Amino acid sequence: MNVGIGPKITALTAGERATLDALCDCLFPPGAATPGAVTIGASGYIDQALAGPYAVFVSEYRAMLGSLDQAAGGSFVGATDKLAVVAALERDELPGLLRNPDRTTFDLVIRHLREGLFSDPIHGGNKDFAGWKAVGFPGAQFGFREGEQKLDYQVDRQPQSLTQVSQDARLPGLPRTIPSTAGIPANPDVLIVGGGAVGNFMALKFVRAGLQVVILEAGPPRTGRERSMDELLATAFRNEGGAAKFNDEVPTWRTRPGEKARRAVMSQGLETALGGNSIAWGAVAMRFYEDDFRIRSATAAKYGDHRIPEGSTLADWPMSYAELEPFYEEAEDLLGVSGHAGNRENPDRSRGNPFEAPRANPYKMPALRTSGLGQLFADSAKAQGYHPFPLPAAIATTAWNGRHACTYCSFCSRFGCHVDAKASAQNTVLPEALESGRLHIVSGARAMEIVTDESGRAVGVNYLGLDGETRFQAGGTVVVAAYAFENSRLLLLSRSRRHGRGVGNETDQVGRHYMTRQQPSVYAIFEGKRLNRFIGPTAQAMAIADLSGDHFDHSDVDFIRGGRIAAFNQYLPIEASGVLPPDVPRWGEAWRDFFLSSYNSTAMLFIDPEILPYENNRLDLDPDVKDKLGRPVIRITFDIGDNERKLMQYLQDRAEKIALGMGATRTWRRQFLTGPISTHDVGGTRMGNDPATSVTNGFGEVHDTPGLVVLGGSSFVSLPPVNPALTILALALRAADHIISQNTGAAA
Repeated sequence: MNVGIGPKITALTAGERATLDALCDCLFPPGAATPGAVTIGASGYIDQALAGPYAVFVSEYRAMLGSLDQAAGGSFVGATDKLAVVAALERDELPGLLRNPDRTTFDLVIRHLREGLFSDPIHGGNKDFAGWKAVGFPGAQFGFREGEQKLDYQVDRQPQSLTQVSQDARLPGLPRTIPSTAGIPANPDVLIVGGGAVGNFMALKFVRAGLQVVILEAGPPRTGRERSMDELLATAFRNEGGAAKFNDEVPTWRTRPGEKARRAVMSQGLETALGGNSIAWGAVAMRFYEDDFRIRSATAAKYGDHRIPEGSTLADWPMSYAELEPFYEEAEDLLGVSGHAGNRENPDRSRGNPFEAPRANPYKMPALRTSGLGQLFADSAKAQGYHPFPLPAAIATTAWNGRHACTYCSFCSRFGCHVDAKASAQNTVLPEALESGRLHIVSGARAMEIVTDESGRAVGVNYLGLDGETRFQAGGTVVVAAYAFENSRLLLLSRSRRHGRGVGNETDQVGRHYMTRQQPSVYAIFEGKRLNRFIGPTAQAMAIADLSGDHFDHSDVDFIRGGRIAAFNQYLPIEASGVLPPDVPRWGEAWRDFFLSSYNSTAMLFIDPEILPYENNRLDLDPDVKDKLGRPVIRITFDIGDNERKLMQYLQDRAEKIALGMGATRTWRRQFLTGPISTHDVGGTRMGNDPATSVTNGFGEVHDTPGLVVLGGSSFVSLPPVNPALTILALALRAADHIISQNTGAAA
């Protein structure tokens, strides 16, 4: 079936298109049994994209195509040494190229080529599914049977476009249009900046307590099923979910003060729309461990103060696990979390995580089923003395509160769920909160500054509407609940006579203690095996926590803390085509042959190392780079310390040993420093009891600004090797109770 996008509108002249065709067939040449890039439709995809979503790159392409012709003596199409010219392009050595400080032109072209080869045919490439057929990817399928995830199973399905996937019309969905102005109270009890998970989960508690709530959301409304099976639009490079705001304000990054910061354009994208990252998250829903909340004191008591790395601002949290445990349970109940408990309350504890903190009740549903790859990992890990367990996930494994059970499709992390099995704000808390009539959402409302009165108390927010007008929205309590970057940015931009350095920043703590997850994974090839890793959600993973936190004795190692190792599913072809061992080039016959032969036999042992806070690392306002409104973007100053480098080496050694025990025929390692943005970005408005070293107290109340509460990942004191989402929600629900008690005199 030939799936297309209708009439083709292209950007290039016939001569330019001929040069592009020749280039693309050099990058992905035809082989004995494989069509080349032109036949697959990659160059046609690029030409069409340049006339649409990539129009901003037309000048760069024209300069590049002209440079190719010039370097080839006038005609690249007729040149006999095309490969030498392409090699010079990759080295960024051709004269006439438009220079970009953040990447090379070749970086851009190879990215677009991969999209044209392996994206859904609706975007103009991958003709007749030729790219997918070449690697054995079945495309958009409603779901997969358990047997299809067994090792070496031949998945025998005709590839499908997302337009061919049927969905159960009975499944619930949030209306696409949410009123933006009608009936907004002038002075609600609570004003929330940010319509992501934090804001919406808190809103439900507030309306249940009878409070009036207004949410200002910078992005548009949505159901939560958008991009449910479209890798192209969900990738960090295209990131349709961030089109309303984030894509225009990508932070800059440097490793040290004094360096020139570069835009982190090739890093991970974030969502800017109703529901925030609760739509795109991978849904791993783990609690922190008990000693994660007393990390500094526990380390010092066991090993001595001298083991705290020099320059680290490591600190204890202003609450214990026991204080947060009821709110972990409340968050799990609202989300619907599947898993196997590993503590004494579970009669089948051998299937769970034996290191987990005490919990009052088991998980709501059984864990996601174990894939063939997961079992292979578990067997190897167990043989080496570890205790593998399935990661708990906010994904329904049975029908749950009107949501469909997981179908184990190929699209989960970075995607909306096509059957609402994966929890999001839209399919958990928003329907009830909106039905109450006490929640009012203003979409397309970009918060510009927090407004304080003469006493320094927060009284509301000035925001920019879709019509370009700036408006003021008051609130009894103002809650800033955006992503870590925007939380710090908004505070720093909110300056007044009483807050000359920004609200919350009286002691210069806003932006400090920033941490971001690094992903020094170990890749493994199992030559001749079919892993079928493209089936199933990312969270359908087996993991070990034996090396996390202080679960092993650190007396004889030269680092503190640890990390989680896991074998994840979900392996989609656009992103997978960029996963290469160091000796495989990223274009040409060698790249083509490697990827086509190894796509379905490549696994990743994902490492989540604990990242410590350091004096060096912080967020501030970039003095040079602005967004479209002329407002400075966030500048990230971040590097890992020697402690993390030693820790990652230790974890990679053990992950590689597990991979070899699984039967891997080849392994390679990712670098230690993997980027400044990870979607596990935390810190910047740290919680604490001392205003000299923190921005808020344990309830998110800003020390120097009464009436203002800041919550989200920016509140974190440390970044354990656990996905942060569940702890973010537990902190928010605990803070919501505190706000309710102040408004009504009693907790919810």
